[in-house]
Amino acid sequence: MLVNTIKILCLSLLMSFNYLHASQAIPLNPALPPTLYTGFEQLLDDDKTLVLEQLMDLDPDIQRIALYHNGDRLHRFIPKQVHQMIENKLMGRLIDNGRFEVIQCIECRTTKVVMSDDELKISQAAEDNQQLRALSKRVRADAFMFWSASVHENKFTINLRLVSGKNNELLWLKEYSKKTTKEAEDEDFDKVQYELLVGTWGLKGERKSALGLSEESLEGVTVFGIRRRESTELNEDIEYALGVEYFTNYSSEDVFNLSGYNLEGRIIADVTSMDDLIDTKVYFGIGQSFFNNANSLIFRFGLEFPFFKDGFMDFGVVYMQEADVEWKTDSAFEKEGTFGGASYDLTLGLRF
Repeated sequence: MLVNTIKILCLSLLMSFNYLHASQAIPLNPALPPTLYTGFEQLLDDDKTLVLEQLMDLDPDIQRIALYHNGDRLHRFIPKQVHQMIENKLMGRLIDNGRFEVIQCIECRTTKVVMSDDELKISQAAEDNQQLRALSKRVRADAFMFWSASVHENKFTINLRLVSGKNNELLWLKEYSKKTTKEAEDEDFDKVQYELLVGTWGLKGERKSALGLSEESLEGVTVFGIRRRESTELNEDIEYALGVEYFTNYSSEDVFNLSGYNLEGRIIADVTSMDDLIDTKVYFGIGQSFFNNANSLIFRFGLEFPFFKDGFMDFGVVYMQEADVEWKTDSAFEKEGTFGGASYDLTLGLRF
């Protein structure tokens, strides 16, 4: 009785020590968790990680797979939130490539700590090939994706092994690694790009005749600009932009002399439902424009599509609150007129 009580107390102390070691020892270094999190996140978000072409030649009968973590999280000093992020990212990459059906396997996450013959033993769901085959039948998995993660001297590594659940055959083996530093991660946390713009707004200007003739109309202006655009690792589907644009008219220059500037803030969101067809984004912008001794608010809304490798095209609507403006002196026309309204917004851009 006394021996069993001592065993239970030892086991409880060990479990408490492991829990405290994972949840408290690591956060004592405030730089460690974000370094691990962003380091592994950048590795798994890399386009070269788990690409479809690397898995296409596998047996087509391997359709349902289950992730199996074959490393001890506590001994590898990887916090629980990082462990879960890695597994979620792996599942997401496997699902996105469309090659496999990924299933949840609670048994594959279970790590048991038991006392046996006065010795501490750490075990997982499958200790040998026979148990692994039995586990595959129980969870109805064609194969297991064994994974482990480690970090050493700023090098983040993910090891993957695809093992058949039918005969324990090793089907595929891969290691992905990325070396980075905390400073490099901080610099890459906010992704910044700049864009050169040229486009057209179909806004109209009007000027009445002073001689009783028909009034003249301005049909559209040409726009040039530069924009700063950034996204964060917190949500890569949302981007923010701040731009400065110069607009002027090249038609009817003998009657109209419009020129002005627009300062605009913009939010761009990824339309994920369109990714299978074309990388589509939706944008909404609001700005303040200054032109011909007048000023007005501008609202813009539309869709953004890729255009060549580093280019894009915006197509939407623009609304400028109609304002009274002054045109250049012309004895045949009144000096004052209007400019603004609602029309199309067409922009071509190049990122660098």
